[in-house]
Amino acid sequence: MSQSVTLASSDHRRIASAVLDAQRALESQISVVSGEVGQVRSDLRLTTDQLQALRREFQAFVDESAKVALVQQSETKVVNLKAELDRQFGHYELVRRTSTGMLQAFDVGNVSNDVVRSVSEELMIQTPRYWLAPALVALAAWSRDNQDIAEKSVGEAFSRDKNKTSLFFALVMRRQGRVEASVRWLRHYLTSLDPSALTREFAVILEATSYDAFGAQGQAMLSDRMTQWCTELRNRDEIVEAQIGSWVKEIRARSQQLDPSKYQALAALSPQWNAVKSQLESASALPEMIDRYAAVRNHDAALPQVIEDLLDDILDTLVTEYDEEELPLRREVTYHEAIIDERGDQARAQAKADVLLKALEHTDDVVSLQTTAAITPELIGVSVQTQRIAVGVGYDDLRTAVGRYCTAYRGAHVSAVDIELGPGHSNYASTYNFPGWRISTSVPEEQAMTRLRTVWEGTFDQIVDKLRFSNGWYTKPGIIAAVVTLVSFFIKPIIIGFVVLAGAAGIIYLLGEQAKKKSLAAIAAVEAAKEPAIERSISMYRDATAQFVDAELVYEDLDRQEADLLALVDAWPTRSHQKESVA
Repeated sequence: MSQSVTLASSDHRRIASAVLDAQRALESQISVVSGEVGQVRSDLRLTTDQLQALRREFQAFVDESAKVALVQQSETKVVNLKAELDRQFGHYELVRRTSTGMLQAFDVGNVSNDVVRSVSEELMIQTPRYWLAPALVALAAWSRDNQDIAEKSVGEAFSRDKNKTSLFFALVMRRQGRVEASVRWLRHYLTSLDPSALTREFAVILEATSYDAFGAQGQAMLSDRMTQWCTELRNRDEIVEAQIGSWVKEIRARSQQLDPSKYQALAALSPQWNAVKSQLESASALPEMIDRYAAVRNHDAALPQVIEDLLDDILDTLVTEYDEEELPLRREVTYHEAIIDERGDQARAQAKADVLLKALEHTDDVVSLQTTAAITPELIGVSVQTQRIAVGVGYDDLRTAVGRYCTAYRGAHVSAVDIELGPGHSNYASTYNFPGWRISTSVPEEQAMTRLRTVWEGTFDQIVDKLRFSNGWYTKPGIIAAVVTLVSFFIKPIIIGFVVLAGAAGIIYLLGEQAKKKSLAAIAAVEAAKEPAIERSISMYRDATAQFVDAELVYEDLDRQEADLLALVDAWPTRSHQKESVA
């Protein structure tokens, strides 16, 4: 009997040991697997967050690379286009330079008529389609009183380009002091014009008008003609709207690109970032307009002391400005130069090019030409003095454009934006299954932070609930112990069953205590991470809202400068209402 009990006890110990080992192995495996699953989940979230960040960086890199490539292509294109211009029209430059030199030679009297005739006739042969070549032959014939050759050459120049030829001789006659002949050529020139389809050389008339270059008789004729033209054209709504539209484009072209590094948190966390960026860039045009046109207003270049010097400059503009044949290539050059200036930003480059290309159109009405002189004088070859007068002539259009431009971007203004902290906005958020949170900047900061903290605390409460030790833990090991005990009761003597029951109960108790300790440790770790996680999110929220406040302050400061711009326009020294004379 004693031996049987001893054997039973030995069997009990082996069984109990086996159960304990199995339980420990099972708990260990469960713990390992649970830890690995948790680690994999955390790694996956972190990887997803990193991949999203990498994707954003890659997209930014792709966009920047595309811009760089576009700039490089445009740089190459500009070089090729200018080479093509030189190849096709380079010989025109020689004629243009010669014309200025010939006029100066007539003044000084140090070049013989034979040399002038030889040079002009050679250029006539070398440039068979260019209007200026026969005009020079006519000047050479005029200088040696050869009326027959002069009349034939004038006729040839006139057949090639009647407008430029008329204007050229009007300026030459005035330069030589033959005022009556100059006015006759000028009248002939003005009579031949369609005020709704002026060619680009009419800019020279604007320049001459600004300096009273044709004397009292010529000035009165110009003033009457231009007043009549402008009055007629401004009765057409589409003409007025076109001027306002040109000024709106000019203002828009002055907007500056925003440096995104100043608003990194806001750009990353606000879905309305693009709207904020757009309103800042739009309003940035106002101080740029003030700087640009204040310089025009304050331009204090002295009037020419000798009228001939002025006429030399005007003649130089007429004969050196490129001709209609060159315009298609010039347009391409203008567009690609805008791409280079705007560092590959096609939208901004197109807006800038639209303003510049307006000055390169084949024809334009007199009102639009004056607007072009006010906005891009360099493209039609007029001086800042003429630009000052043209801005004054377009006073009403400019003022209307300022109001329209500001109204447009103010209509899209956002006075409050959402700040969104997504599930992956931080490593803490990725690790602890943050559900995401979104709130408007119109909500007071303390209230917003309370809400953010509530979301985080709810997130951590759920994690703690899952980690908290539950009496349900005893169910599975209890079932195992019950099965083993039941088997033991079928083994004689019965005492073995009671021994197994007692041993199993002790083992379950010990394992339960260990599970409780693990639970408490895990909860403590989570609780330790809660405050840093909340503070990190609060910090990101504060950074974004602070940057939005800064952006709003910058926007308001820029927007207020509309008043300064309008004050500049209202005090323009050459200001004239459309009902007054515009000459």
